[in-house]
Amino acid sequence: MKIDCEQRGKYLLIKAEGRLDAAWAEYFTDTLLLQIRQGRHHLVLNAGEMTFLSSAGIRALLQVYKELNAVEGDLRIVNPTAFVEQTLSTSGFQMWLSRGIPDDMPDAGANDKPAAAGQAGIQRFKLNGKAVLTLSQPACWRPWQVVAKERVRTLTVDRETFALGIGSAAATFEEARGRFGEFLAVAGNVVYQPPDEQAPPDYLIAEQSFLPRMQCLQSLSWHGEMSHLIRFAPTGATPFYPVSTLMPFILEQTGGRAAGFVISGEIEGLVGAALIRSPGLITEERSLAFPEIREWLTFCGERSFAHQQALLAGIVIAGGSPLMPSIAGAAGAAVHIHAAVFPYQPLPNGRIELAAASEKFFNGPPPLAVVHLTDDDRAAVGLGESALIRGACWCGPLGNPEVLS
Repeated sequence: MKIDCEQRGKYLLIKAEGRLDAAWAEYFTDTLLLQIRQGRHHLVLNAGEMTFLSSAGIRALLQVYKELNAVEGDLRIVNPTAFVEQTLSTSGFQMWLSRGIPDDMPDAGANDKPAAAGQAGIQRFKLNGKAVLTLSQPACWRPWQVVAKERVRTLTVDRETFALGIGSAAATFEEARGRFGEFLAVAGNVVYQPPDEQAPPDYLIAEQSFLPRMQCLQSLSWHGEMSHLIRFAPTGATPFYPVSTLMPFILEQTGGRAAGFVISGEIEGLVGAALIRSPGLITEERSLAFPEIREWLTFCGERSFAHQQALLAGIVIAGGSPLMPSIAGAAGAAVHIHAAVFPYQPLPNGRIELAAASEKFFNGPPPLAVVHLTDDDRAAVGLGESALIRGACWCGPLGNPEVLS
């Protein structure tokens, strides 16, 4: 089978020549799923030279259709041969057949003009220009203090709460003492990494009257409504976006000194660390130097989780903060970010709602990891910083950044 693709406005025109049978079904599926992953969600399949279609071929088309349906896309089959048309109609898939190409599909060579220089790959949407987030720091444990019960704070996560920190979902302090690990919370959903290299992340979802609760050693939380959405996608000049390059867009869009944000995106590579022993087990306050620190923390040995999906929650402050680290390339900004890793699922294009997008991941395959993002700027051998290929960033200004002064 030969497959040729041509972008025409919002549509991808696909010409398939040959047999779509068991021998070619996987190739066909992989080719079209790659196009969907790259943000092309309106597919028009010209089947004028498709000579055969088997049940394996229909299964391949169905897989592509389901993936498009999940991102509010569509599949149309135009100009089918008589055999292909009869096979689809008698199999109950005549809804894919179209009388012709869409009326709004541009002619060949009449594609949309590229975006202005310096803005290619970036789209901006105003959600609610008046929205302001309220920041709080209910728990402020510092490494490596002894963990006292009175320093632990309970954080209840409703659907307008976003948070990151070190905590446990255990019911009592005694149960939590050996279970404190990294977590993040987005729109009523919590992902939590137990302090064990072998343990998978756990998660809590707000359902009906149930709201997740975390016992926190350390936390930043922000409450309210996001004001803006930024969409980013690769271009020839920008194949991926280091996290630091997204921070200026967030601060510029929110028009403030500090902002809270949530990002969902396809991973180019993550660099970070996670607890493998609970800080609740510390018996005396002291510093942990190398190599002992490796008994408490695990660090990425390579750029991890390529082509999976990340859900990031974070705070960025222009000019820095004594309570938050700086990251390379962020123009002096301080940033604190936790990332949950999920199996890849494409996002719809354009303006999308944060609650619906995050709910899709929490109701899908379980998360793979939770990490605190860090930089590795060691000369020659450093891993650099985390980066994403494409995705969506919801952000809003913090009305009280002095909390972190």
